[in-house]
Amino acid sequence: MKTAETILKKYWGYDQFRPQQLVVINSVIEKNDTLALLPTGAGKSLCFQVPTLLEDGICLVISPLIALMQDQVKDLQSKHITAIALGGQLSEEAQAEVMAAAKRGKYKFIYCSPEKLAQQNFQNELKQVKITLFAIDEAHCISQWGYDFRPPYRKLDVLKKLFPTIPILAMTASAIPVVQEDIVKQLAFKNEHIITDSFLRPNLKYSIHKVPVKIQVLRNILNELNGAAIIYCNTRNNVAQLAQLLNAYGYNVGAYHAGMAIEERKKVQANWMENITPIVVCTNAFGMGINKGDVRKVIHFDIPGSLEQYYQEAGRAGRDGQFAEAILLYQQNDWDYWIELQEKKYPSIEIIKKIYQDLADFVQLPIGLGEKQQFIFDFENFCTIFKWDKIIARNALSWIQQEGHVRFSESAFTPSMVQVLGDRYTIEQFQNAHYETGIVLQTLLRTYGGILDSPHFINEQLIAELLQRDVPFVIKHLQFLTQHGMINFDQKQNQPVVQFLWNRSSASFMKIDFDHYQLMKKAFNERIKQFIGYIQGHPTICRSIYLAKYFGEKSSKPCEICDICLSTKR
Repeated sequence: MKTAETILKKYWGYDQFRPQQLVVINSVIEKNDTLALLPTGAGKSLCFQVPTLLEDGICLVISPLIALMQDQVKDLQSKHITAIALGGQLSEEAQAEVMAAAKRGKYKFIYCSPEKLAQQNFQNELKQVKITLFAIDEAHCISQWGYDFRPPYRKLDVLKKLFPTIPILAMTASAIPVVQEDIVKQLAFKNEHIITDSFLRPNLKYSIHKVPVKIQVLRNILNELNGAAIIYCNTRNNVAQLAQLLNAYGYNVGAYHAGMAIEERKKVQANWMENITPIVVCTNAFGMGINKGDVRKVIHFDIPGSLEQYYQEAGRAGRDGQFAEAILLYQQNDWDYWIELQEKKYPSIEIIKKIYQDLADFVQLPIGLGEKQQFIFDFENFCTIFKWDKIIARNALSWIQQEGHVRFSESAFTPSMVQVLGDRYTIEQFQNAHYETGIVLQTLLRTYGGILDSPHFINEQLIAELLQRDVPFVIKHLQFLTQHGMINFDQKQNQPVVQFLWNRSSASFMKIDFDHYQLMKKAFNERIKQFIGYIQGHPTICRSIYLAKYFGEKSSKPCEICDICLSTKR
């Protein structure tokens, strides 16, 4: 007879479940709508995989991360469990074949994005498939009160409308009480069960250090490293610069961010998993779903955006139960910049309306026209022409998009990145041999100071104007420079586009839900206030207790190993 334990042993080789895993699994087997709040590394994927293998039918897994889907599919397939991810890597014909096979019962797990689930034809296809469970990963993305709200997740209420009898398992590692309530409400849970594991990690030492020079402190930390480490930075540029600097100091370091080619990212991750490259410098694109036990240190070299993000990333240390450290380093200029970023997160309504007007003027769209029309949109050029701070402009445009006035293509805010690889001598030799391309290279060097030392975002339009040529000319020569090993050129994937969903209105009559905006701003400010309190540290409040309380856990004891506890002991 199949049981949860026999399934666990057969496919994963474990004799028993981790704390709370079995509680969640039993809730799912009993057909309850379940919200599972399990810390990073608690094995959330088993909570939907095991009950699915106990029953007939398919589990549809909704995840926002393509890389995470592919990793889980690969892991299941290695265990001879039929699984597939529906995404851009499959053609329309291939996806049609997958759905036809799903109707015949070929698969046990199908992974898809929330955007895919929102498609009407896909919903119609699902009605013909025997589904036993919906599993929603990163469920905090559903809530507008959360730190990582994603509008496509808001449409997941369609599940209960179309499939009222099929249970839902929503999973997250980080949701404060108001977010937990919102998840249950938005997914229209019927017989809901909220299952929470402790947010305490007794083997994990949290510490925060304000220092004069971060790199020196980081080197001291890495010199004592015995195992693997993750170093988080906030931007691709910071990742590239820090990885290059550490490698120059003699550390064996890999770099990882979403702008890298998929194969390159896979290689970096594989080398890190196998301890060939024990240290990885990365953005938050790295780490989701990775099960590596011997991560001894997670270091934040930049201040992350929220306490939830910090907790989730820090929790990737010490999954084997052995002592590990989560360390946040910052200098005064980091703090000043971080505070500035938070202050720019919610521009005033007046600024939002003015930026909407400037956007329409930028694409030369008259009032009363534009519904469903698309226009080329160069964000860098837009900010230059209308003299907008890029951070304020991006946040305002994101809000305009969230309010349903426009839609931006994925590449609209992600410019190309270039780093010059040659030294002064090889550059001079190359310019002598390739006159026209040499002029493009010289323009790069003059326009972007420091591009010899670190990667820089570039504006192809600006370079074209300086050269009095067109953008295709610039791209052709950048590609030629890449082929000859003179630069790394991370080209934006497609043409940045903005689509107006409605006819342009006068900015003064632009519809914005002011009450909703104010509520969102208030919730954001409260989260930032809590994070500031954590970073600055109360002289007697244990960091573990502070985190547990933030996530709604009331009874907790001091960890006795964090920097606050140790200073109190002293």
